[in-house]
Amino acid sequence: MTTKQELSLETVIQKALGYDPKDIDPLLKYLDLDKSELSLSKTSTENDARTIASHLRKMGSNDFATLYRGGDGVPYNEVVYDVGKKLKVPGIAEGPASANEKKIIEKLFADALDKMTEEERRQLMASIGISSKDIPFGSSGLIISQFLLKEFGGFAVYKISLIVANLISRALLGSGLSFATNAAITRTIGAALGPIGWIVSGAWLAFDLAGPAYRKTVPAVIHVALLRQMVQSRVVVGVVGEGSVGKDALLKAVFSIDTNNVNPVAGSTSETEIYNWDPSGRGKPTDVTRVVNFPGFNDINRNVNDITADHLNHADIFLMVVDINRGISDVEVQSLKQLSVKRRPILVCLNKVDLPRPDDKEKLVEAAKARLKGENVEILETAFDPDPRLHDGLPIGVLSVGQWVIEQLKRSGKNIL
Repeated sequence: MTTKQELSLETVIQKALGYDPKDIDPLLKYLDLDKSELSLSKTSTENDARTIASHLRKMGSNDFATLYRGGDGVPYNEVVYDVGKKLKVPGIAEGPASANEKKIIEKLFADALDKMTEEERRQLMASIGISSKDIPFGSSGLIISQFLLKEFGGFAVYKISLIVANLISRALLGSGLSFATNAAITRTIGAALGPIGWIVSGAWLAFDLAGPAYRKTVPAVIHVALLRQMVQSRVVVGVVGEGSVGKDALLKAVFSIDTNNVNPVAGSTSETEIYNWDPSGRGKPTDVTRVVNFPGFNDINRNVNDITADHLNHADIFLMVVDINRGISDVEVQSLKQLSVKRRPILVCLNKVDLPRPDDKEKLVEAAKARLKGENVEILETAFDPDPRLHDGLPIGVLSVGQWVIEQLKRSGKNIL
């Protein structure tokens, strides 16, 4: 079982880039980082994230000598701690960046509420889908903020981060945020804030951001805090395997996603394919939960392999599909090792178990399990698209695969239902 770990600055930025590169545009503007310094391609998210993170860390000092001392700058957790002290955030202490990011967001949100009327507070809460007759709208911003966090948990943190980051963007960039994957939310927040948004934002400009570093790091840390919340609220299930092993059949059987690509020709999945998924089973797919169908690991097109390698970093869990009848190739063994390095849960689906004769099947399964070993690896026998001439029942292992996916995402702290 994997344990939930703090996402590094590079990981947060890389995952945001992999989801939608436009989400990091405000961060680049805050840091005065020109896009020409980045590749912003499907295969460059890791390198681009490293460049952006390094630039932010180098900004993490109000001292010109330190600012331009070269190297990789100060650690990000120190940057966040420094920003928290500058903004006089209660309870700020040296420690994990994510904890201090949250405290900064809570403090700024409470300050914003203090500048709103009771009616404006009600409108704002309604805009983010929070409605409760128990909310103490007449109390101080701090009390309201603490109530929301206690009552709504991670949901409130995410929405509060959106509000604060929107206000900062209005103040420094002249407009609110516009995330393609949160379009409805950002529109309603913008409408609810209206003129008061500009008033509150203007008040924030009164912060004593002495020196060029603070003018960059304060808004940058706030935007990274939002990106972290966005990354943690998203779910990405990676489906991997060589060509023609049954990945598309898995998508249809487990996730009700019809790719129209159940093709016997190896390599028929020639690029990374992204599908929205509804884990609740209500038939309402959302772009917050996605299933990614990767090309085969051993594609003759080198660019396809490069894209696959880069996009693997964005998945929360992996479903690896192999054709039990082929035997386990060296490529598949190496592919599993490559996935294991990511330290994410992996379920290997020994697919097409309906085809071999019973005696042969037992030997094939035993041989496959002997070769497919690794940390966080579990194995199931499946037949996502069974041959009706040999098997007259339902697909094999579909329910077990679905239950495994939900359980692993819950263990990782993902609020998916």
